Amino acid sequence: MNHGTEAVGFRKRRWNPPPTTHDHAAVECLARSTGCHPLIARLLLNRSIRDPEQARAFIHPEFRNLAPPETLPGMDQAAGLVAQAVSKREKITIFGDYDVDGITGTAMLWRLLQAAGASFDIYIPHRLAEGYGLSCEAVEQIAARSTSLLLTVDCGITALEPTAQARRRGMKVVITDHHEIGAQLPPADAIVHPALAESAVGNRNLCGAAIAYKLAWAIARQLCGSSRLTPVYRELLIEFTALVALATIADVMPLTGENRIWARYGLAHLPRCALAGVQALIGAAGWENRKIDGAAVGFSLAPRLNAAGRMGHAGEAFDLLTTDSPTRACQIAACLEKLNSRRQATERKITAHALETVRAMETIPPAIVLCEPHWHGGVLGIVAARMVDAFYRPTFIFTTEDQQTATGSGRSVEGFPLHEAIERCRDLLISGGGHAAAGGVRLPLANLDLFRQRLSEFAGRHMASAPFVPAIELDGALEESDLVLHAFEEMERLAPFGHGNPQPKFLLSGATIAAPPRRVGVSGAHLQLQLRLGGQSIRAVGFRMGELEPALPVGLGVDLVAEPHVDHYNGSRRLDMHMLDVARSDREPFKPAVPVQF
Repeated sequence: MNHGTEAVGFRKRRWNPPPTTHDHAAVECLARSTGCHPLIARLLLNRSIRDPEQARAFIHPEFRNLAPPETLPGMDQAAGLVAQAVSKREKITIFGDYDVDGITGTAMLWRLLQAAGASFDIYIPHRLAEGYGLSCEAVEQIAARSTSLLLTVDCGITALEPTAQARRRGMKVVITDHHEIGAQLPPADAIVHPALAESAVGNRNLCGAAIAYKLAWAIARQLCGSSRLTPVYRELLIEFTALVALATIADVMPLTGENRIWARYGLAHLPRCALAGVQALIGAAGWENRKIDGAAVGFSLAPRLNAAGRMGHAGEAFDLLTTDSPTRACQIAACLEKLNSRRQATERKITAHALETVRAMETIPPAIVLCEPHWHGGVLGIVAARMVDAFYRPTFIFTTEDQQTATGSGRSVEGFPLHEAIERCRDLLISGGGHAAAGGVRLPLANLDLFRQRLSEFAGRHMASAPFVPAIELDGALEESDLVLHAFEEMERLAPFGHGNPQPKFLLSGATIAAPPRRVGVSGAHLQLQLRLGGQSIRAVGFRMGELEPALPVGLGVDLVAEPHVDHYNGSRRLDMHMLDVARSDREPFKPAVPVQF
């Protein structure tokens, strides 16, 4: 019995056209006013960018367009408290989260306070032993260090009791966070959170590291008594752009507004970043002398930093970003490489077990909830994501801490609000939270079956009105006349691509298979097609589509969804298509596919 959808192809996903059809006049007007190719104008309109000035700002993001740090609510007060503690040599403790976002933000503030000659300390919790966020136990340890000011990075907005306890222990508390705000704010001395802004100045979707960057900027201004910074602070802020780019992409922030500026400038700066740890990370991951894009960060650099917290303690990743010794940086990067390999092996083993468990079910429920006592807690979220890829169901993967408690991480599908589902199970939980796409919970093991039942009931009601069918959102159809190399070279100016600015995807209708398909890659996992569209010859590669090779004979007419890429090889350039899905041409190209049957 095969319930899975791991192999893509032959319309196992719905092909959705753009929500709006743009008339020729609108496309031509935007193209003319910005000097871009009409294809690029269509892509901008699909992203709701209609104004020529807005379009130019998107195509050419400028660092000077970052909003000043003081536009973030609470920033003046927070920076003032930190600057005052620096000046008085009062002990500051930075409490940072253990993921890439928290580590990079903590490293930036560490370097800034070091340059300022501050008295300070760092506390990064252990993912498995302590869990996410500021806890009362951690506050007691921090208080024992004679801390006067507690500063959080990428956490704390829901830490009501730990904040109150810190205040009772005589500490001032500054919270910087970007996660969902609860019904009540913690009783901190200052809170910096973009969602507290009354207006949309800057970007309300900043990650924790971007907020930490702006706090570092604001602290430097206060210490300098001017918006004009000393060379030391100015150079630090330049180096920090690489760290903000890492965090923005790793935390899957929408790459629009200020985040687009961070990503564009930070990615460009990564190869020449002066931080020894960044260069060691790039070298260990094999990205030296290569263009580093969003995919390189998301699938190569960020997982290595995260591996420390998943398989050990995030302190190793923090040490990597704060050491100035190239030798020490290379040693730490080598350790992270081993941890990442171990993480990958652990993840593969658990995923295989989870896939086998679900495939053995007679009927797959609307939501998948699995639990095994030996599953490693550091990779639960990754395994949940793999299960969503395979079965397109909201999924929670649990492990047991002991005989009484289970901890789980969840991932969702498009359109299903996982945080709302968690709230509907609040009475069953010890703790839990998240957002629409991901979340985490901790509950008594005795409540697990009831959690599974309630989650499936909520998902089932949702499926009745909006079935869980994976979809590909298209940017339109490509005609033979669109297949001009320079147009797609110009498309690269819209990068970096990612959440909020997806890689453009197009429909190619009525192509013909012009040569026998080839299975390529390890064990022939991938598929390479030579296609003919009118008078144009096109190469298309489908990853994980090798098994479709026998069903695609020469001469067959096909429609395909693909991402165009300009391939640079040995000084030459050619247009390649990364194929995402394929169907016979006698299928209606925009007719919704039959929902995947499990």
